[in-house]
Amino acid sequence: MQNYYQILGLSNFASQGEVKNAFRRLAKLYHPDVNPNGQEHFKNVVKAYEILSDTYKKSQYDYKLKFHLNQAARKTEAHHQKFANRSNEPTDQELRRRQYFHEHYKKENQYGYVDEPDVPKTHNEFKNILIATPLTVLLIMLVLNVWNDKPQIKVVSYKEEIKKKEVEDIVKRKRIVTGDEPYAEYFGGSKQDTIAKRKMKFKNMTGSDLILFLFDKKEFIRSCYIEHGYEVDFDMLPKELSSIRIMKGKNFEYIKEVPKAGVYGAFEENCKFYLYKKKLKLNGNNQIVLTNILDEGFEEVKGDNFFKKES
Repeated sequence: MQNYYQILGLSNFASQGEVKNAFRRLAKLYHPDVNPNGQEHFKNVVKAYEILSDTYKKSQYDYKLKFHLNQAARKTEAHHQKFANRSNEPTDQELRRRQYFHEHYKKENQYGYVDEPDVPKTHNEFKNILIATPLTVLLIMLVLNVWNDKPQIKVVSYKEEIKKKEVEDIVKRKRIVTGDEPYAEYFGGSKQDTIAKRKMKFKNMTGSDLILFLFDKKEFIRSCYIEHGYEVDFDMLPKELSSIRIMKGKNFEYIKEVPKAGVYGAFEENCKFYLYKKKLKLNGNNQIVLTNILDEGFEEVKGDNFFKKES
């Protein structure tokens, strides 16, 4: 059974507050836009959070986890007891030794009985002791570990787990800034047209922050975060843009989920999505000043439609 608490680095049956804090911490480390190498681990983190952040699902999971831990403990204890009983059973050689003692030592004693002398232990007895001792210790340790609520994971420092440059990148990514390219990995990575080499300038005067997405013939070209009052220059663009998408809002968070889209990363306040479907031909000097997005030919769409990989 997969232990979701261990995935989040928590002790078993941690509170929902601890679950939320752990998810925020891990999302900043393993979100695909922050750490492309952590994509698989981030999927496990999201799955664990989906179960443990829901009160009903968490209660059902905790019940199953307790049952699983109890079953594992019982099996370990039964195995240990079975081994202990088996190790106490006398071997055939031991039975023959005892029979020899009763037949010969009693005859030699005039009173017909003597205490059994200290007879050196046989090879098999020493062998059984050598095998049983370490196995007994190991089984005891397994039982203790099963009942231990602390996650069995190795805690390492950033220097051991991640390269120095990756740590610096993560620190910088804790707050998104103009020029960053969120969702680039989601759409397959940024692309450059080294033949056309068109340029275009976008200036944001909407009063909100924007994330701009450029597409050519249903193929993703570039994304860029633009804070209000800033402008950015795009180069290496194709001769024509088939569509432009804009995500608008305030206070961007990498760990916020876009409803129904299955995508992480969104604005906390007034998050809206817009689409411009008209083709836009680029020449030597291209500039767009964004003020009122709806008045400039964009239409508002839902988040799940916005994040379709084909426009």
